[in-house]
Amino acid sequence: MKLNDATLIANPYPDYQRWRDEQPIWWSDGELKGWILSRYDDVRTILKDAKTFSSQSMGEGATQAMPLPLLTDDPPRHTQLRAIVNKAFTSRTLKQMEAGVAELTVELLDAMRGKTTVDISTEFTSPLPVSVIARMMGISPERKDDFKRWSDALTGTSEATDMAVRMPHIMEMAGYFQSLIPQRRNDPGEDLISKVVHARVDDQTLEDQDVVGFCMLLLIAGNETTTNLLSNLLNQLADQPHTWSELRENPDKIEAAVEEILRYDGPVHWVSRKATRDVEFHGQSVKAGERVYAFMGSANRDPRHYENADQFRLDRSRGDHHSFGHGIHFCIGAPLARLEARYAMEELLKRYRAISHSPSGNNERTHSTMLRGFHHLWLDLEPV
Repeated sequence: MKLNDATLIANPYPDYQRWRDEQPIWWSDGELKGWILSRYDDVRTILKDAKTFSSQSMGEGATQAMPLPLLTDDPPRHTQLRAIVNKAFTSRTLKQMEAGVAELTVELLDAMRGKTTVDISTEFTSPLPVSVIARMMGISPERKDDFKRWSDALTGTSEATDMAVRMPHIMEMAGYFQSLIPQRRNDPGEDLISKVVHARVDDQTLEDQDVVGFCMLLLIAGNETTTNLLSNLLNQLADQPHTWSELRENPDKIEAAVEEILRYDGPVHWVSRKATRDVEFHGQSVKAGERVYAFMGSANRDPRHYENADQFRLDRSRGDHHSFGHGIHFCIGAPLARLEARYAMEELLKRYRAISHSPSGNNERTHSTMLRGFHHLWLDLEPV
């Protein structure tokens, strides 16, 4: 399997169903070079057992241009680094962020006023999360185009999948964050970068390369997931006008819609781990040192766990999907992503009576099997 497999990017769910039914574990000889696991219980097992399934593999292949703190760390280092960002994502901090999120949402949608056909990804679902995380990190949102370009290069979601093409953008990103360290060291603020620069692990501050890696991770995690969440949700609702109407009449169901899109068509579809000991799945031996790929996007559609798994519904009682991970690597920015999605949907539903796919625009999915979203999503809007 290729990381930019065109069939899986367009619609992975028929393949996921076949994997679950016919080959719940299989070896990929493509770029991934590892075992693919697609059923709910198997994915859950991998994600919750950090001792048996090491996260260091996330920094070893073509899936990552360079190791990033937290994402590629195991305990005890992961525990120490997680404590740094835990302080930045408290419920109190999120409460303080609400006014800023609401303000940015209104500002972006006001700029769309009068338009009835828009590329919602370019004009709203991409700049909103970038602007929010930029504000938290104390960096200028005026460089949001650079931030997006850098994020796409690091995650491999743009058309430029060749590392030789991506690396200059990644190094430019690293250089930018490196340039901020001296200033934050000498004149710290309340922003995330200052907190990372002055954080102490084993009574020592982090090396510059770790600070840079942290900043790159925070920027990506702060915008890619939420951007994809929102664009996937709007793409789905454009095909379900009755659901849009239902949400307009019952805005208290917005959170249910957000959770359901996370399950139904989530923003992150797989992560990799490395087995630290011999294990077995479905009679197949996985040797210590071999990679396993937990396909959360497939697990979230497993009918062994979810009734009518291929239906988008607002009345599901369980919210145990894997789109934000599980266990010690559960996404620390999940509450912020949910907050942004809620404010975005509340304001969109107030302003537009209906949305639909526009025949005049060319939609473009992210060029990745790992991160699922849109670079371009054209919608026709019917203002209230």
